[in-house]
Amino acid sequence: MAEAAAPVPDAFISVQKLNLGFGACKELADPAIDGDVLGIWLLTLVDHWDHDFERVVVLTSNSLLVVKYDFLSMTATRTNRVAFYTVFKMSTGVFAYPEKSLVPKSVRRQGNGVRIFFKKNQATVLQKFNPWTKEMPFVTFTSHVMAREASRFGERQDDVRLQVDPFYGRLVEAVRSCRARLLTDRRMAGVDSREESEESPSETLEVLEEPLNLDVYLGVSAAFHNTSHLGFLKNRGFINF
Repeated sequence: MAEAAAPVPDAFISVQKLNLGFGACKELADPAIDGDVLGIWLLTLVDHWDHDFERVVVLTSNSLLVVKYDFLSMTATRTNRVAFYTVFKMSTGVFAYPEKSLVPKSVRRQGNGVRIFFKKNQATVLQKFNPWTKEMPFVTFTSHVMAREASRFGERQDDVRLQVDPFYGRLVEAVRSCRARLLTDRRMAGVDSREESEESPSETLEVLEEPLNLDVYLGVSAAFHNTSHLGFLKNRGFINF
């Protein structure tokens, strides 16, 4: 007698809730500011302390909306906007830890990620050592846990809406197109390319393949946070968070 296939865990998000959530997040885009919606992904945001946080990412023709969305109550609790005219560098590559890091190799982050730089000032020492700061000059993403843990989630790993690489390809296209459009508009308006305004794109745009450095030396909080999936809202039995 053939053995029944193991059920795919649904502790995170069902396909139905994912579709409903994406529809709600799409409505957060303001056509006057963001332009057209080009795509929506559910990814993992990696903070500067190597903590995972689930985020819905809405790609538009002018900006990127990073949405903290509660798939239990089906509500958006926070939205951050990254305007493409502020982006001056985008990188993709594997995650790298300092040479003297004590983070065990068994718990170090694997796979590719994407980092978007939108502030040219470097992170200060206070920012780097503050796990709660929201002022880092970049944002980092990797694929959602349902795409990374194939043995647990089966066919969900093939959903491109959970994968960071397809997102990155579309992101690069969108940022380049937005910059070209803005520069053309400035030339048509007779604005000197050397003159800077609040919405003028940076002079150069770097698109690189390089390691994504994580300045994590102990990683105790990250190991507990990430293995417990505390950055993901999901059904945990009698308690949901």
